[in-house]
Amino acid sequence: MVKVGIVGMGFIGQQHFQTWAEVDGAEVVAVADKQVEKVAAAAQAVGGNVGEAEPLDLSGVERFTDMEDMLAAGGFDLVDVCLPTVVHAAMTIKALDAGYHAICEKPMALTVDECDDMIATAGKNDKQLFVAHCIRFWPEYEVLAKMIKAGDFGRLVTMKFTRLSPSPFWSQDGWLNDAGKSGGALLDLHIHDADFIMSVMGMPKAVYSRAGHILPDGPKVDHVMTNYLYDDVAVLGEGGWAMPPDYPFEMAFEVLGEKGCLKFSTSNDPTLTFYPFDGDPVVPEFSAATGYQQELEYFSACVENNEVPTRVTAFDARESIRLVLAEKESIESGAAVEI
Repeated sequence: MVKVGIVGMGFIGQQHFQTWAEVDGAEVVAVADKQVEKVAAAAQAVGGNVGEAEPLDLSGVERFTDMEDMLAAGGFDLVDVCLPTVVHAAMTIKALDAGYHAICEKPMALTVDECDDMIATAGKNDKQLFVAHCIRFWPEYEVLAKMIKAGDFGRLVTMKFTRLSPSPFWSQDGWLNDAGKSGGALLDLHIHDADFIMSVMGMPKAVYSRAGHILPDGPKVDHVMTNYLYDDVAVLGEGGWAMPPDYPFEMAFEVLGEKGCLKFSTSNDPTLTFYPFDGDPVVPEFSAATGYQQELEYFSACVENNEVPTRVTAFDARESIRLVLAEKESIESGAAVEI
């Protein structure tokens, strides 16, 4: 049994708490958050852009208002860091130095140097470090990755990835809308697709990005469009949280190859369809589990079997930061940025 301690019980921490309950061979035994009400025996629900917000019953776990107290008490194998991005590096390093394996919510950190420090600390302590890039484990995206690897598209022609959301009003004290704490929509939301593109296509030669914003006194990047420059495939990523309050959260992709087009959108029913040039449309089979469940099952098994994660390595997560920071540089300079 892999025992888990969660630090940070906001939206993603609650999502992880609920998801760990679905992972065979794993159990959350401790939680920590500096806000007392978030670690109450009956914790109030914290909503977000995906999933159903539900009150939590935390009566069966140890509850702390200080991470260091939780680490000192122990009784678990790994620490699940679900805190604001600005403290990802410091708190993950603290958990690793205390002798625990660590899973860190994406994005890994705000800078590449912080990522390198996290990787070095995991190595120094001989502990596993996993960054929760859930889209690599999201069932419809798994279908796409497998089809690309199998050559089911033939020659790839175009790829477009979209991720759109209203402003993340649910974050504590508005930290997500503070780019100094979250990296803004570019690093917190759009990185999902940047990382996935990198995972199936490799690092692009260069990026060319444009961005906009709605509120004159808000973050200067809350909607971005990026061209990822590869030799023979046109790849576009669009993402942001500049949409009106009632706009439904949507993630989508459309990939065209010489043999057909695979289209996915959370707004469609069915969500995923392959349209071949020769034959009728096909609805591919895929897992009913969420990417959250599949990523936690995967890392739990890595810890149980003492295996280094390979589906998302810590270096992969570091490179996704480098990629998105190149997009930020392109936005600021108005030019393509070589990587």
